[in-house]
Amino acid sequence: MRIDTSLGGLYVDAHGEGEPVVLWHSLLCDGGMWRLVEPALAERYRVISIDGPGHGRSAPIHAPFTLEDCADAAVEVLDALEVDRAHWVGLSWGGMTGMRLALAHPERVRSLSLLDTSAAPEVLRKVPSYLVMTAIARRFGAIGFLIDRIERIMFHPQTLASARAEVVTPFREHLAAMDPASTGHCVDAVILKRGELRDQLWRIDSPTLVVVGDRDIATPLPRAREIAEKIPGARLEIVAGAGHLSALEQPARIAELLLDHLASAPA
Repeated sequence: MRIDTSLGGLYVDAHGEGEPVVLWHSLLCDGGMWRLVEPALAERYRVISIDGPGHGRSAPIHAPFTLEDCADAAVEVLDALEVDRAHWVGLSWGGMTGMRLALAHPERVRSLSLLDTSAAPEVLRKVPSYLVMTAIARRFGAIGFLIDRIERIMFHPQTLASARAEVVTPFREHLAAMDPASTGHCVDAVILKRGELRDQLWRIDSPTLVVVGDRDIATPLPRAREIAEKIPGARLEIVAGAGHLSALEQPARIAELLLDHLASAPA
């Protein structure tokens, strides 16, 4: 179903029973990114998966927005579903949104699981290449050589070699079909105009799990470590054999970590 929000109609899939667990995916993915993790979660929880604006089955977005706007839209989704408080699981974009949600609306977050994400602005040396890729995508869409470059940013080398048909090819097909204008606005919000959050993390009091793939080059281990060090009581886990999209690359390990963390959150 689509839920109307300040960022347009966001597609939301909800299934399972129990305490609500909200999933928000990475940039350039959609709710399908969780497809190998969701079944384990849905055995114990009500799983609510949100397609971000301009992604998946959500409406295109043709105006600038911010990560703070994403957190506000998440609250609108929770309100529409009559969910007062939920566990939040976010990868990359989803983690950035989750931290902002926990800061602005702490009463709505029971626990945080922050996968392959960052609380810092994008590294300056990376910005020029992202600007070039974004300009190409806005003009021509996600064309072949651009998709080749992006897949090397998103995946562990062993995933590229061994799981192309199951994991990499669906990602490439999704990327090629995305609306160029929407993609540009999303890249602006998530990468190019992402603000500093590290000096505020001490205010987060939700039980927090921080996860990072051992070969994540988009949001590498130092970004995860600083989040875990600055959020009181946060726990850091490094997942072997994963790049940026750990939920696709090592779903059994991610499900194990999430279930353990969700079960340990105080009532």
